[in-house]
Amino acid sequence: MKWELKKINTELSEKLAEELDIPLLTAQLLVSRGYLTPKDAYKFINPSKDDLRSPFLLKDMDKAVKYLLLAREKGYPVFVYGDYDVDGITGTATLVSFLSKYGWKVDYYIPNRLDEGYGIQPEIVERFYKNGFKVLLSVDCGITSFEAVERAKELGMYVIITDHHTIKDEIPKAHAVVDPKREDEMYPFRDFAGVGVAYKLISALGQKLNLKDEEINEVLDIVALGTIADMVDLVDENRYIVKEGLKKLNETDRIGLVQLMKKLNITNITSQDIGYRLAPKLNAAGRLYSAEDAYKLITTNNLSSAEQLAEILMGYNFTRQEIENKIFKEAVNKIESSKIKDLPILIVAGEKWHAGVLGIVATKLVQRYNKPSLVVSLEEGIGRGSGRSVDGVDILEVLSKFSEYFEEIGGHPMAVGFSIRQEKINELIDVISKKFGDSHFEVDSKLEVDAVLDLDDVGDNVIKALSYLEPFGHGNPEPVFLIKNNLVERIRFFGNFGANVRMVLKSKNKNTVEGIGFGLKKNYYDIPAIHAVLTSLDIVANIRQNGVGPFLNILDFKISSEYEEDYKDKYFIYSFTNDWKSQKGDEFRDFWDSSELSQRYERIEKYLFKEKPFVLQSDLLTRNAFLLYLMNKGRTLVINPTNIEALHVYESLSRHSPDGITFVNSLNRNYSKHVITNPIMITEGKIPLDDFDFIILNEIQILSSLSYELYEKLLKKLEEKDFVVTSLYKFESNIPIFYEEKKINFGLEDKRNSKKTIEHEINSIAFLFSNYSYVTKFYEKLISRRYEFKDLVFYSPILKPFQKCVISSLIKKGRIKKLVSSTNSDGLPSMLENGAEVRIFDFPLSIKELIDAVSGDSYVILQLYYNSEDALKRKNHLLKIFPDKKRLEEAVLRFYDLKIDNKNKFIDFSKDVNISPKVLKHAILDYKNDKKILRILERELELSYFEKYTMTLLNASIKDIYKMIEEREMYDVYLNI
Repeated sequence: MKWELKKINTELSEKLAEELDIPLLTAQLLVSRGYLTPKDAYKFINPSKDDLRSPFLLKDMDKAVKYLLLAREKGYPVFVYGDYDVDGITGTATLVSFLSKYGWKVDYYIPNRLDEGYGIQPEIVERFYKNGFKVLLSVDCGITSFEAVERAKELGMYVIITDHHTIKDEIPKAHAVVDPKREDEMYPFRDFAGVGVAYKLISALGQKLNLKDEEINEVLDIVALGTIADMVDLVDENRYIVKEGLKKLNETDRIGLVQLMKKLNITNITSQDIGYRLAPKLNAAGRLYSAEDAYKLITTNNLSSAEQLAEILMGYNFTRQEIENKIFKEAVNKIESSKIKDLPILIVAGEKWHAGVLGIVATKLVQRYNKPSLVVSLEEGIGRGSGRSVDGVDILEVLSKFSEYFEEIGGHPMAVGFSIRQEKINELIDVISKKFGDSHFEVDSKLEVDAVLDLDDVGDNVIKALSYLEPFGHGNPEPVFLIKNNLVERIRFFGNFGANVRMVLKSKNKNTVEGIGFGLKKNYYDIPAIHAVLTSLDIVANIRQNGVGPFLNILDFKISSEYEEDYKDKYFIYSFTNDWKSQKGDEFRDFWDSSELSQRYERIEKYLFKEKPFVLQSDLLTRNAFLLYLMNKGRTLVINPTNIEALHVYESLSRHSPDGITFVNSLNRNYSKHVITNPIMITEGKIPLDDFDFIILNEIQILSSLSYELYEKLLKKLEEKDFVVTSLYKFESNIPIFYEEKKINFGLEDKRNSKKTIEHEINSIAFLFSNYSYVTKFYEKLISRRYEFKDLVFYSPILKPFQKCVISSLIKKGRIKKLVSSTNSDGLPSMLENGAEVRIFDFPLSIKELIDAVSGDSYVILQLYYNSEDALKRKNHLLKIFPDKKRLEEAVLRFYDLKIDNKNKFIDFSKDVNISPKVLKHAILDYKNDKKILRILERELELSYFEKYTMTLLNASIKDIYKMIEEREMYDVYLNI
């Protein structure tokens, strides 16, 4: 949302302040609202009864009064037909209470929103006629009730319409039609609420009855209530009505309203209290059931009934909120899981959604998506709907272009009501999408700011300056202030999707002010990642009085510019912790940081031009950079002695998410641009060497110690090829060796066979798992149970590329201090701050995993928490995924004997022989093609490697393990090529 500061005429404001003896801030606000002369400004801040014009200036007022006086004289019963919103309810109460007090026989009727809908219904007219009523008097409705008016006249009734809604081409042929929006109306002010028109009617009757102003104005409390609730402009006559009405409302003897205000803890009621707290409770009755309970609450004289009715209305409101929230969540889920989200107008429908809350739900969707929104309740093939729009889009005009899709539609530029057949909804969605495209209704919303204040200025003086302009409402909105660079002392987000916020802000002088905001739609710069005491906010807010002092009604907020980077970092951690699966990369484009690899590339570019073959003996980070550099230059094949070594390379490189990298073995044979594999896939001809620009033999000296026969067979395949040998270990060779060593700095603690613990006293800690399937389980367990891990993130190959990048960046910057990670991560754990504890919690597949854990730039303490049980579990897992030759071949032969021919039988068979479906499937294919099962060949390498190299990590002394990591000497190996 864009904030736009209004221009202030300082000279005129100062003059106005001096002449009227008012605060300068008051004068500035008056000038910005167009009150430029002392006369106009004085009249605005001092509304009086002299502002009220003669009610007889309104068209047909004389007729309405004539027929009502006739009814009083003849004793004709009058029935008042109202509406089910607060305006209609208070209008009905105003007329009924006045007429019954001053000599009329009177009754009333308020329709049920769900059963009868808006407007006068002919059958109700007939019912009252049969009961002896001779006069129909409407309030807040009737201007479009042509059929009902005609029927009443046919029955011989007098019909008086009082309304305030916009008139179509013609008006009903009633005996009197009092509506300030009549096209032929000359009255200077036309923006009364329905209850305001009712007030003008009783004022006219009062004049004819020679009543005192005080007697007529007894109803101003409920007239003000309805006027504010209906959101008409609080200017001109409405300003006097509301200002005087609020005074009466604060002294009201209407015990129902008193009881409701008690329940809402309202002591000194304001227009804001009515608009946001009182009116919704009264409206809830009409939305859910019948407005009758709200009417009775306003008019009851019985304390017991008042208490009971107040409780009922609170219950209605609670139920309304529950229904509304449920429908809102369902609507959002429908939108997010479909193409609806991309439409220029959101159109969402649900079976039997409560019609009374559709408008509220539509409003909340507009707030969330900043698009016009239609919400439809479906029942028996018919949809009843409400729509709300955004500023600048006339939703009624837009939808009128598609009128053939609706059964009926009406409303105004910001809100519509309609009915539509269910089968037409998708057609409407398609035609709107084709007509306008996705961007037609994108609105750059703007918030006009009246003035800039410092938080230290927010005090009693501001409250006093604002009091001159009260009451606030439509047409006289609360002033909007920009308050910059406020430190957050406390903050809490609540409500649906965290859209509401409560915070305490602290000024430079340590003054604190509380603020609350509702329905704040935020993007990734501006949502609940704000950390108290560390983040500074710019706030746009209204300033209100809460009985104790000023508080802020927050309309929008942004991170102060100097804190933006810090905030964005925290937001990533917050959103990752809340729902890492839903994070979207385009929210974090600014995090992409290529400097880490660029610096590494500077050390290894020269090796691209060395004569091959040669050996590059280096640290892990340099080796990985070399491989990634080659992948940027051309198709690269990395051949490793085992799957274990290949997985280490593949997972380590994946932190940088190179395009087209593939791990290939007996179970994964499809590949793309770059391949990381074992020797068997080469010697058995599964990967053509001619497909690659660069060939790397990684740790190939280990292969010669595991199977010299396979080693020689591999070299035979490579006779005519250029290749490079890479290794983290040091050994002798008959080909040139180049050294690129980056010293690593770490400590080692022997916690083997100790109880694993998450307790820690230091700020920075990492928990490592060799089996990365453990990572997410452990992470989710920590963040769900332990408060001190709420700022924890995890790393594993399953993350999206942007998440890997951001996590790496934030660890380097020191933003992330707690981590759950897989072991093969290109030195990620040791990029934590100096002194971090890095705990490995399960048994590794290779010493490389320990080397990887400490290869970053920081000094870390590597704690070995694995035990003999972990080692046995790891070995058993290897035995399971690499079945022995006899078991695997017998299973293959049984498969053919049983003639298994469908997927379900195959799954059952794999369970029966206790071999994974994937292993079994490829074994069957290998056997069918050339009677040689590649998984069996891999098994010999994997188990030999694990026994010879990895199992030493279980019982070797901590000193020897330290030397394995630091010195990486291979004294028993000579590489002869």
